[in-house]
Amino acid sequence: MADPSAGGLYQCLNDISRADTSGDYQKALQAANKLIRKHPKETYAFKCKLVAQIQLSQWADALELIRKTPSHQMGRVGFETAYIHYRQGNLDEAINSLNTCDADDVKAKELKAQIFYKQEKFEEAFDIYLDLIKNYSDDNDDLRRTNFLAVQARLEAQGKKQQVDQLEDSYSQHYNKACVDIEAERLKQASESLDKALVFCEKSIEDEEEMEEELDTIRVQKAYVLQRQGNKKEALEIYQKVQAANPSDESVKATIINNIPAASSDFALADSRKRFKAALQIDQSKLTRRQRRTLMLNNALVLLMSNQREPCKRALEELVSKFGTSKEVALIEASLHVKLGDTESALKVLEGSDLEQSVARLHVLLNANRLPEAIKAIKSLSISSELGPSSLLTSTLIAADSKDEAVKALASASTAKNQSPEAVKAILEALVEAEQSRGNDKDATKHLEKLVEKFPDDLQLQCRLVGAYSKTDSKKADALSAKLFPESMEVDVNVDELEESDWILYGEKYRQKKEAKSPAVPDSGIITRKLKNVNRKRKIRLPKNYNPAVAPDPERWLPRQERSTYKKKRKNREREIGRGTQGSSSANPNVEFVSASPNSPRPLPGPVAEGPRQQRPNFQKQKKKKASKF
Repeated sequence: MADPSAGGLYQCLNDISRADTSGDYQKALQAANKLIRKHPKETYAFKCKLVAQIQLSQWADALELIRKTPSHQMGRVGFETAYIHYRQGNLDEAINSLNTCDADDVKAKELKAQIFYKQEKFEEAFDIYLDLIKNYSDDNDDLRRTNFLAVQARLEAQGKKQQVDQLEDSYSQHYNKACVDIEAERLKQASESLDKALVFCEKSIEDEEEMEEELDTIRVQKAYVLQRQGNKKEALEIYQKVQAANPSDESVKATIINNIPAASSDFALADSRKRFKAALQIDQSKLTRRQRRTLMLNNALVLLMSNQREPCKRALEELVSKFGTSKEVALIEASLHVKLGDTESALKVLEGSDLEQSVARLHVLLNANRLPEAIKAIKSLSISSELGPSSLLTSTLIAADSKDEAVKALASASTAKNQSPEAVKAILEALVEAEQSRGNDKDATKHLEKLVEKFPDDLQLQCRLVGAYSKTDSKKADALSAKLFPESMEVDVNVDELEESDWILYGEKYRQKKEAKSPAVPDSGIITRKLKNVNRKRKIRLPKNYNPAVAPDPERWLPRQERSTYKKKRKNREREIGRGTQGSSSANPNVEFVSASPNSPRPLPGPVAEGPRQQRPNFQKQKKKKASKF
């Protein structure tokens, strides 16, 4: 019998029950510890402690408790052990623990299906959920149905068509159905399902913070649908609005960061680099493998566009180490090698049978001007017989001065089956130009005849044929010309009007401009001759110091140097300033005049005494400083 006193079995069980009802699992853990101390053989006590530790996310302590406690005291804990491994990310160990549970254990089946979804084993998860929906029914039917729709969305993404049954009024089910429709390219139905999910989410969730978190997820998915439909402006507005609200869900943040550069044509590369770096550092446990790979791939692409070569190289190496190589990785790596000037490495990366890689390899060869290799690459394409590759091959052969091969390639392309009329016309016209460039007018005329035969209503082709006949057979040219433009043909043309119009010489734009410039004149004024010339009266402007009583200067229109009052300025006036003292004679009184003999040497000139205005220091003339340019 249980001891009713404090600390007895009944009291401990009551404390555990009340803590479980209130959600206070810390008190439940304390009560379970007290119960184990008082009653160490009680199996229920160890199970309660394990559940409390799981609720408190004490995963290491819970595993240690399972390891230390004997199985006869702990009981069967296969599901609890599997759940702990699942929360720690050890999915394989979780599956091994679930295999020890009963085959009919519904909780174990649901956890196993969830683990298979995490491991991207969607077919196994689909089979488990389908069995649970058909054979079991309880309070978790809505959640079970929601998870089943999530699995269907992943299978649809893999190309396996899914049939969605009737839904209940649950926002999560409508959201997952929209995901199925998105993968199936049913964008209109997906948009309708997301609109319903928004309405049901606002009605079903009372907590405002939780409601906003769920609404942000639905809004971002709605923006993605709009982006896929081509409404990039509206999608970008939703992305920016949700981003400004700073959502708490890390997967929503990563999705916004990844999708904004694709929705915006003028996004900032520097800002995108910072955001991608932040997105790669957040918790990505809620993202699927495909989403994580796409995020890393777009990060490498932004680094490539930003010309960050070494960071781009490191990002590609990390991407290959986690997800392996792929076509997209090869294209980005080849572009990086081309930027580095390493053409051979780019061509080596692009080797393979994939069409996109082959076209990219061809592009690299053409840019490197390696025309013979480019010609071989074009011929090896699986679509070489189509219009685009045929035209490219012809242009490359002509650039490589192989006009004969170009004509052969076009001739074989013209005889290919299942060609559209537009393609046949383009190929034959290219043949005509190629033959004319070789100077082979006869073959060019034959191809023109085929064109006219296939397109008899094309007047331009018939005119070209007349020109070709004029070089090879003048009689045929005259006959076709007379057939096209007979002399008795009546045409409603006003010859006088054509002769008077200038726009025939200068074009339609000239006529439109002329009509726009010519002012509209009323007809009544022309008939009655009452048109009057408009005299423009301009206001007379007088100088500010104008005096009407004083006569104006008669020489005011003459140039200044021709007027009688003009005084010319004298240059170098300083040279004529007196040398010596003011008022003195320029002769030196101390000089003795002696008549020099004709044989006496000529004296050297001595230094001349300077006057008071010349006796000043010799300053060196400073050079003017040029204004600094910013």
